[in-house]
Amino acid sequence: MSLSSLFEKMGKFADSNRWLVFIGFIVLILIAVYGATGITMYSGMDTYIQKDSKMYQDLDQYTRMFSEESIVIMVEGANVRDPALLKASERLESIMENVAGVNSVASPATIIKATNEQVTGRSEIPSSIEEVETLISYNPDIYENLIYDNTHSLILITYGNISEEQKADILAATKDAVNFASFPPGYNLIVTGNAALTSDMNVEMSGSMVILLLLAVLLMVVALGLVFKGVRWRLYPLVVVIFGLIYTFGAMGFLEINMTMVSIAAFPILIGLGIDYAIQFHNRMEEELRRSETRREAVISTFKYTGPAVLTALFVTCVSFVSLLTSSIPMIQDFGKLLIIGCIGCYTAALFFGTISLYFMDKLSERVHKKEEETGRKSIFSRIFPALERYKSETGAAEIIETEAAEDSTSNIITATLNKVIDFTLRHKKTIFVVAIVTGALGVYADSTIPAETDFKTYMPQDMPALVDFYHMGTVMGGSDAINIMIQTSDIASPHILKWMDEFGTYQITNQDYVYGTDSLANIVKDYNGGIIPDTREEVQAIYDQLPEGTMEQYSYGNSMLLLNLDVGSAVSDLPMDGVKTLVAIINEDLMWHQMPPGTTATITGSTIPYTELLDSLLSGRVQQTLLGVFLVFVALLLIYRDIYKALGPVLTIAMVIGWSGLVMYAFNIVYTPMTAVMGCMILGAGSEYSILLMERFYEEKGHGLPATEAMRTAVTNTGIALVVSGTTTIFGFLALTASAFGIISSFGLVTVINMLMTLLASFVVFPPLMLTFDNFKEKGFKQTMGDLKDSIFSIFKSNKKTEMI
Repeated sequence: MSLSSLFEKMGKFADSNRWLVFIGFIVLILIAVYGATGITMYSGMDTYIQKDSKMYQDLDQYTRMFSEESIVIMVEGANVRDPALLKASERLESIMENVAGVNSVASPATIIKATNEQVTGRSEIPSSIEEVETLISYNPDIYENLIYDNTHSLILITYGNISEEQKADILAATKDAVNFASFPPGYNLIVTGNAALTSDMNVEMSGSMVILLLLAVLLMVVALGLVFKGVRWRLYPLVVVIFGLIYTFGAMGFLEINMTMVSIAAFPILIGLGIDYAIQFHNRMEEELRRSETRREAVISTFKYTGPAVLTALFVTCVSFVSLLTSSIPMIQDFGKLLIIGCIGCYTAALFFGTISLYFMDKLSERVHKKEEETGRKSIFSRIFPALERYKSETGAAEIIETEAAEDSTSNIITATLNKVIDFTLRHKKTIFVVAIVTGALGVYADSTIPAETDFKTYMPQDMPALVDFYHMGTVMGGSDAINIMIQTSDIASPHILKWMDEFGTYQITNQDYVYGTDSLANIVKDYNGGIIPDTREEVQAIYDQLPEGTMEQYSYGNSMLLLNLDVGSAVSDLPMDGVKTLVAIINEDLMWHQMPPGTTATITGSTIPYTELLDSLLSGRVQQTLLGVFLVFVALLLIYRDIYKALGPVLTIAMVIGWSGLVMYAFNIVYTPMTAVMGCMILGAGSEYSILLMERFYEEKGHGLPATEAMRTAVTNTGIALVVSGTTTIFGFLALTASAFGIISSFGLVTVINMLMTLLASFVVFPPLMLTFDNFKEKGFKQTMGDLKDSIFSIFKSNKKTEMI
């Protein structure tokens, strides 16, 4: 059974069960709305690294054993040693210690009370600043991590490995405690840390998604109003697309796909892509309603002829997005899933709901029209919905596009422009080949020089309150970065492993420019033993027994794991991420060369390491995804057409645009992020349709007996208007992305809009001469055509050379 026959049967079923189909889609809307309630906003490390990767598991192990996350309260004021301030901190501590999930609360008040008890026997905050300063002087080193200077101090609220919901609860309780603790006037308390960043980020993502969707809808209204003229219910395709988006939201909830800063960009993109499906079905249904004897015939014809054609475009688009699923970055995988699910949802909504609802709307229009003829006056429906008055209007739907465009001034302008373009293209096709190839190659080179940005804080809105506070704390407090090495051994009290740690740390300090010191139990044992590590296990264990429990927990876990921290100063902040990656690689190589005691292994980990993996994904991974996408689209077209030239034409045209994309990013100083890294696949998915539709019309005209050149001219001037309409609406959908507060999305939106414009340009300038060349391959043979092309290109250079000599 052919595809058209299958769709014809589907059309007959849909027409015979119109109310069932219509009501079924409304029920699906309700189910989707319910499913959407399960969507969660997420911005954690899981969005960058796959949970089953060794890097994530190492980081998770490090976090569970040695790292406790904290909510940080930075206190600013005249004098942070003020007893009134310290007593307020004490009240905050007593509140937070009773909050579920909180492991500990540390502040200057905690230590001052403990010191006062040791000195005077009274566990209380002194009543004067002088007494406080006297207590601090007994052991100033204890306070250095909590009191930065006279005007700044910290309160740390730590928690263990808990869920994001629990972290949000602790953050909310912290903000309440700050208010209830009654801090004295004149002091500013800033609640910051990763939990605060995550909380604000989730709020920003929710708000940004709503704004982007509303803006995309508004822009689409403008686009349809401008280019979809002379059509009844010309805004109705937008309603159909919104239904497709609702189905996508529902699928997200049921499939547990998290909403991330990348996936929120999928929905404006889906409006841009899905509107094309809705327009195609809307256009064909209106055309069939005008020329068919019955509405049943119109529905069946729309299914039979438009269904398979749009399905081919949908298939190629989804195939290009499949390559995103191979990314090592989970949020790009989720982005790819959403695009595939959303495109299928929009296509299904346009095919069934859009077509059947137009059936009912046309029927209502007829009834209103007849009633008005009987009564001689306009009905309330015509006043509210003017489109109802234009029952079976003589003005066409989007085939405006092809036959009746002459009545529309906009179409006349587009047609005239396309005629000039195709004339120019056919006259200068050899020059176009040279320019396209050279600029494409330059784009590939420029692309290789574009850096990647892996600092997730740069992806966020830079005026986000929690981020502003985070940067402010960093400016005031400073701090240094560390590379963490987990060492698994059979006995943490073995002198051999401690000596190895000491020697390895010394080697790193001596030989690495960016390693300034080490921090581990080896350092502490040396301090307790006169600067040397004991030779016996018993001596080491005796020192361990003297250490506070908190110190042992900070550097060891059980009797099998030790932690060695390498102080790299501000290297992580100052160096580009590829420099950090090189530093980590050198340290890892040193670990292999410095032989460890038998039964001992070492793993480099820490919060910085995952971003080196992200760097690889953005630089080399994106190239693999793009190449895979090109290959998959080529194979898909080859399977559909069983003609290598028909498969190569669209693919080579889009490949040229992918090359040009590198020039655009280079010109606008746009770096690679998890969003711009998918640009190649986006160009393939969104732009291949234009070349495919032009190619279909080209071969259709050839089948009618036109010579190849005239067939291409006819294809461009007739189908070209439809492509301009489709491309304009798609670009308007993408344009909404440029207004996002997230830099990662706005830069992606800018590049995407420019790339879509270049895709349209390539479809009318590069694709026609390319397909004509391929047509010559078929008629003359590959060898003779290539010889003619070579001679033509050389003649261009010879001509230029003679001009220069003159």
